Amino acid sequence: MEPDPKSKAAGVGPAPTQDAASAPTLLPTDTTTIGDTVAPSGQQAGAGMPPRARYQLGDVLGRGGMGEVISAHDAQIGRSVAIKRMRSDHADPGAVARFLREAQIQGKLEHPAVVPVHELWRDERGQPFFVMKQLAGVTLGDVLIKLAATDAEAIKAYPRQRLLRAFADVCLAIEFAHTRGVVHRDLKPANIVIGDFGEVYVLDWGIARIVGTRDRDEAARRNFDDVVELDTGTHATVAGSMLGTPGYMAPEQIRGDTDLDSRADVYALGCMLFEILALVPLHPRGGEGLASTLSGASVRPSLVAPDRGIAPELDAICLAATMFERDDRYATAREIGEAVQRFLDGDRDLAMRREIVRTEMAAAHAALAQGNREGERRIAIRAAARALALDPSDREPADLVARLMLEPPDEVPPEVEQALLALDLDALVNERPLLAVSALAFIAFVPVFLWAGIHAWALLGLGSALAAAIAMIAILPPRKAMFAASRAMFIGWFGLVAVFALLVAPPLIAPGLAVVVAMATATHRRVAPAWMLVVACTAAVLIPWLLGDLGAIDNRIHVIANTLVMDAPTEHLDPTGTRVGLMLYTPAMATLAVWIATRLARDRRDAQRTTQIQAWQLRQLVPRPTEK
Repeated sequence: MEPDPKSKAAGVGPAPTQDAASAPTLLPTDTTTIGDTVAPSGQQAGAGMPPRARYQLGDVLGRGGMGEVISAHDAQIGRSVAIKRMRSDHADPGAVARFLREAQIQGKLEHPAVVPVHELWRDERGQPFFVMKQLAGVTLGDVLIKLAATDAEAIKAYPRQRLLRAFADVCLAIEFAHTRGVVHRDLKPANIVIGDFGEVYVLDWGIARIVGTRDRDEAARRNFDDVVELDTGTHATVAGSMLGTPGYMAPEQIRGDTDLDSRADVYALGCMLFEILALVPLHPRGGEGLASTLSGASVRPSLVAPDRGIAPELDAICLAATMFERDDRYATAREIGEAVQRFLDGDRDLAMRREIVRTEMAAAHAALAQGNREGERRIAIRAAARALALDPSDREPADLVARLMLEPPDEVPPEVEQALLALDLDALVNERPLLAVSALAFIAFVPVFLWAGIHAWALLGLGSALAAAIAMIAILPPRKAMFAASRAMFIGWFGLVAVFALLVAPPLIAPGLAVVVAMATATHRRVAPAWMLVVACTAAVLIPWLLGDLGAIDNRIHVIANTLVMDAPTEHLDPTGTRVGLMLYTPAMATLAVWIATRLARDRRDAQRTTQIQAWQLRQLVPRPTEK
């Protein structure tokens, strides 16, 4: 039967032998006598029975296909009870048998989630009724309807954690029934009552089956093609040709398998859990629900309701409980309940962690609001990192950590400056051999100068001495003295440029060498600032030129008509030696310039690669919505 969602009552109990004259009588609210009750068929009357007119009837709490539930007052005990009785138009022997079996089965299940039954009798019409505890609460089905409609009171009163705890209690109650050999076969939200004080009840055991027995109704089952023609447009229990509720029945239950076992209830529990999470049924109502179930479609609730924030663990529980083949499902209802309980235990811990995450993120944002300096950044980074460690699934701290890692502060922290200093020292140490070889290249050019006819021994000797000194400064000093040594090399190199300018006319060779030396020195900003490099480069070339114009030395640059004449410090240049020297100078300068540019490009690519790898790794902390 389908009780009213506002309130529900159910119960079972054994049928004691009783004398008809002293059996309890059902009375309406106006105390008019309905008639004496009699013991069930085949039982003898006895003594010691309750007094007449014991139960005063009230409102109908629910009405279904086979019977109805009525609120009543037990005058003998002074308590409110619920009475379930047969409806006169459904008094066929099969219905009566199911009704009595419901009372008998329910009476054997002494569990807090199974409504206790006080008495089982027949009324003056000969129809059975049983008296049970009257419940105060609401059905899970009604709660889900209100939640789906975003009812504010329901959302506040029935958070997901409360429904999942109630579901875990239902699983244990069903497991208790299974251990007693009873399969419910009609589990659905409408048959679960959530009490006002945290209690949970499983109702309607009318089509429950004792494992190992054969129901009389099952012999009359029809094929599925016939069953779907039934009027199953609501979530009412289908009796006779099919026992169960479309949308919650397991595939084997729809097929009418005779070896139905507890895993049919496991499937129904999975459907209920799906509905609790997604707020929509797994299968549609009526005949379409039967077809959907038999299609074997298994859907994760998170895919149906992506905005509900359904955890992967709950997704997995639903899938495992609603597998088409029963061998692939959870073996017991206890396993489902324990899986949900494990999630709830972790979820409570997660809720606490998320509260701490909110506190840490507030501290991070407050620090950044005060500025973007070293102190504020340190506080923000540490707070965001703690938040991310507490809840790795939260994208906000992950995004903040990534941004803080990639964006520089307004002030470079001293630790970073020290690290950069160490990197510069490492670079200078690694370049020692090349610096020495580059300097010694001048000495290698001395024979070329002599071959060309430039016999300026003083300048050649000065240049060779400077080259040797630069090579020694590059190789000999310890690592910690490399910055001081590099400044000495800086002076030596531009002295060498000046020697080139004096040996050969200043505009001819010296500018190219000066530019290459400036490029090499500029890669180490701690050696000399940029302005100093420009001044040194210019001075090394122009000072010899200006000294010639002023007459302090021989003037080697002359402009005659449309001809620029540049003299060398010699009376005669050897044509072959001069050509060879100029040819060698070109690849030498090109090699040095390419080496510097290549090293700069390599360092830039390495820095970019490192930054991009760090950014990629930080992005992996939390997957994006488009990632599976």
